[in-house]
Amino acid sequence: MDHAVTLKNVAAHAGVSRTTASNVVTGTGRVSSETRDRVHQAMRELGYVYNRGAASLRTRRTTTVGVVVTDIANPFFGELLVGLEAALAEAGFRSLVVASSDDPVRQDELIAELREYQVAGLAVMPASRSGRTFLEGLEASRIPHVFVTKYLEGVSAPYVGPDDRLGGRLAAEHLLGHGCRTFAFVGGFSRHLSRRDRIEGVRSALADAGMDPGRLIEVESPSNGEGGLLAGRQLLERGRLPEAIICQSDGVAFGVYRALRRAGRAGEVRVIGYDDVRTAALWEPPLTSVATRPEMLGRAAAELLLEEIAEPSAGVPQRVFAPELVVRESCGCHEAP
Repeated sequence: MDHAVTLKNVAAHAGVSRTTASNVVTGTGRVSSETRDRVHQAMRELGYVYNRGAASLRTRRTTTVGVVVTDIANPFFGELLVGLEAALAEAGFRSLVVASSDDPVRQDELIAELREYQVAGLAVMPASRSGRTFLEGLEASRIPHVFVTKYLEGVSAPYVGPDDRLGGRLAAEHLLGHGCRTFAFVGGFSRHLSRRDRIEGVRSALADAGMDPGRLIEVESPSNGEGGLLAGRQLLERGRLPEAIICQSDGVAFGVYRALRRAGRAGEVRVIGYDDVRTAALWEPPLTSVATRPEMLGRAAAELLLEEIAEPSAGVPQRVFAPELVVRESCGCHEAP
């Protein structure tokens, strides 16, 4: 070959992922002997030589990855961390987790501290008001990084997350199938890009159904149970409830339901949550939710970050996963026994 052979070339030649190829050359992770032999054979055939010196400089000679979340108490992030830490452990890495409380100033302070620990890479759920300057700082540090579930508007960076526009559309289309004609979207704040994307998905479904998307009721609140309780009270104060409520998170849906139950009106509205955390199926009625598979997202984020640590890619890799509507009873359907 007339150009430098990369680990990505080796992985493709051996028919494995770049993460698996990296585990073979670094001697980390769990890889079968057959796969290990296949990767070594590909290295010999392509003439690949692993530069351990360069790899040590890239990883700062550590196997610790910094993880920055916005709200560690959120069940979604808890499930995501399970997948992320499992994938890191399989590759011989460990994580150091910190929470920014969705504060960009606090986020900068935490990342500066993580850099003092010489972390090999960063998995970051960016604070809502992060901007281009934040990304430029990460790029200048030359620390491999990946954004998880949250991206920065107008910039390109390694990213793993769900297709939130599709998620909003799936929820709205299902409720339209129930004959609903008045909708509310509850939870999150206007600065949250995930909320904006989900609302765009809802509005597009309403428009396709011949309805005025501008009539969608929007209620902002924190994306947790307390926020949902407050938002539910605001909807009740309006008098006439919408026929359908789509929530920013399952936690918001739980809070909305509590407000409706207290008012004796829980049976008047069809409700859909978002993320499908493990407790959604245990709610009463069992919560219909847009499943984003947080544990799978965490594993995918770890795998992408490990690839960037082993060999920074020439492009900007992004992995966006399609969510799935998990139908239970809160939307008016009857869950199978």
